[in-house]
Amino acid sequence: MQINELVHLTYTSLTCTVRCLAGTIRVGDPVRLVSPAAELPVVEGLTISKIEVYANMPVEFIDLGLTARVTATGAIDVAAVRASAAGAAPGELVRLELRLTAP
Repeated sequence: MQINELVHLTYTSLTCTVRCLAGTIRVGDPVRLVSPAAELPVVEGLTISKIEVYANMPVEFIDLGLTARVTATGAIDVAAVRASAAGAAPGELVRLELRLTAP
């Protein structure tokens, strides 16, 4: 999932607007936050805990090409996420992705 905007960031959760670039993403899926430019993980061990579409309507999954607000939970290194997202101008893509990991 390509992250368009970081909406909320804490040490235990990350909420962002995303576009699904491949497959199907479901609540409960394990993911990692990746910097695609470097192909390095920024945060690992996250779980998709919430997906919302169209005026905050909760859904269980999103498919290829759809846009949603997604919350991932787990232990988050806030400083690393902020450093990886730094340099993105308002309205510009953050250049981070949430990628599925093996369960």
